[in-house]
Amino acid sequence: KVFVQNAVEYVKEHYADQDLSVEVICKKLNVSSAYFSTIFKKETGKTFVRFLTDYRMDIAEDLVLNTDEKSYTIAEKVGYLDANYFSYVFKKKFGVSPSKYRASAKK
Repeated sequence: KVFVQNAVEYVKEHYADQDLSVEVICKKLNVSSAYFSTIFKKETGKTFVRFLTDYRMDIAEDLVLNTDEKSYTIAEKVGYLDANYFSYVFKKKFGVSPSKYRASAKK
């Protein structure tokens, strides 16, 4: 489905926007959220929120490993206003906090 491809492209361009949501993307693509959610999951194997979170975490991981930026700065860059929530999501995916992840990678 073309709109799934468009949604993926939109995420890649706008992942830093903390207001990005199913509703926002459906309005952009002019499809209902129920239809979008069903087709998106069928095509990608993930819910839209999971896809967006995974994409943001991939970018965050890169920033954690390849910059000296603080967690709250990285959080903002990948669309999280709340640095604590960002750390929680990061830890859920990678098993450790961003600072521990960076420290263990530098060993």
